Amino acid sequence: MRVCITRLTLLLSALLVSSSSLAYLTISESAELPAATNYQLGFEPQFLTNKGGGTNVTAFFDAPFSDSTAGRLWLGAGVIDFNVGATFKYVPFPDVDNQPGIGFRAGGFFARKSEENFLTLQLAPILSKKFESDSGLFIPYTAVAFNFANTKEKNITGSQIVFGTEYKSPEIPKMYFGLEAGLELVDSYSYISGTVTFPFDSSKGLF
Repeated sequence: MRVCITRLTLLLSALLVSSSSLAYLTISESAELPAATNYQLGFEPQFLTNKGGGTNVTAFFDAPFSDSTAGRLWLGAGVIDFNVGATFKYVPFPDVDNQPGIGFRAGGFFARKSEENFLTLQLAPILSKKFESDSGLFIPYTAVAFNFANTKEKNITGSQIVFGTEYKSPEIPKMYFGLEAGLELVDSYSYISGTVTFPFDSSKGLF
């Protein structure tokens, strides 16, 4: 019994070991999915708020696959010299009535910082709930991301807790906005990011 507890403790400790090299990994989306013929192009500036700070800027493209799945392509640069990646989101429980949206995201990323390359696998459950208001639609969300990175010299396991919201104004239907704060667990590496997203129907184009 003691051996099992010890092994479990070591496993949980490993999941909570974090690295500043993983701080560029944001979530930047709720458990909502684009409609069947809708695609999204977005941009995200990210501001690292401790340990020397820094800025990253990322562009992303979203595409729906089915009523419960969607994918995203990422491309960015900044204090992390270069990063590119792809994610797959599965939402088995959509936001309906009093039930929040519950989804899961898996992704792979390649990044370069200074002279070091990182290959990273990210797994993240996402929880969100829509709220209508006189100002528009708010979709607050939270997620816990587990990141497993490999370099030439070492392996890194990190985790992030994320809080954010998406906002859709009825006066600007061709543009969505988002705000997110992330905290890297244990090391408390933190960031603030914002998103601007342009949705478009594949049959009509961006504008």
